[in-house]
Amino acid sequence: MRKPKIHKGFDVENVKGMSTILIGKDDLTSCIYKSDQEGLEFITAGPVPPNPSELILKSKLKEVLEELKTKYDLIIVDNPPVGLVTDGIEVIKNADYPLYIFRSEYSRKNFVHNVDRLVNENGITKLSIILNGVDSKKRSYGYGYGYYDEELKEPKGLKNIFKKK
Repeated sequence: MRKPKIHKGFDVENVKGMSTILIGKDDLTSCIYKSDQEGLEFITAGPVPPNPSELILKSKLKEVLEELKTKYDLIIVDNPPVGLVTDGIEVIKNADYPLYIFRSEYSRKNFVHNVDRLVNENGITKLSIILNGVDSKKRSYGYGYGYYDEELKEPKGLKNIFKKK
């Protein structure tokens, strides 16, 4: 709810959504949009509120998610980065399958500490990690030199996919 973009991907206005549901302005069903893709529905973030953390941390969000669970097989929440703001941790704690996504050559190495904090300090279990944005033509991920691509002469590994501090 800080920098909403989902509405742009679906080409809809962002005049109502999760923020207006959480303040009681709109009801849940009026904020559910149907996409062009069969079986995919979504809720936009809604207008940016002055207090996104406060709205996210209130119990109303948990109620909304519980209601959605009765209607849908799968619910995906696009959470704020937990390294920058902490309100997303509460959403992750309630997720059945929490995902932490690293972007190759963009995410910083110290973001790995966020994963450690989520597991050890916040008791988040079943946390899965996804590495996206990997240029498969440019990289190989074996142990040492040329595991997958003998033509590449440099050592390869995860250390090369993270942006330096």
